[in-house]
Amino acid sequence: MRALFATALALAATPAAAHWEFTRWGMTEREVIAASRGAVRALPREERRLVPAARMEYRAAGEFRSGSLRLAVAFAFDMRNGGLVCVSAQGAPEQAAALRARLERQFGRPQERGQDPASATETLGWSRPDEIDLQVTAGRPVTLLHCARGV
Repeated sequence: MRALFATALALAATPAAAHWEFTRWGMTEREVIAASRGAVRALPREERRLVPAARMEYRAAGEFRSGSLRLAVAFAFDMRNGGLVCVSAQGAPEQAAALRARLERQFGRPQERGQDPASATETLGWSRPDEIDLQVTAGRPVTLLHCARGV
């Protein structure tokens, strides 16, 4: 009984679980659409985007809203097993601070930081529990790539 309690307590103290918002890695396209409650739709074949190097295809897209945060999102599925492996998001430049704060609340401080002197793009990265890259450039849309580890 003590071991069970200790395990439950340890799990409660760990960082937020991996995955992106209302989805879970490995979900099918149909499951992602259902979990979005109407905010995501399947893309017609001509709008899908293949990423051969990563063996994935973007097959669903929509909008994510939470409070004042508004992001256009796209969902990539593994070409081998069909499961969800990555989520890409883009928002207006003024969404950058809210998105960064949300990521830091969920996953802690970024493990990586970089600044491109030519473009002044700031890149923040997390490598756990997932692979997450956030790019912020003043006056340009904020972009996020959130993928399952190992993708």
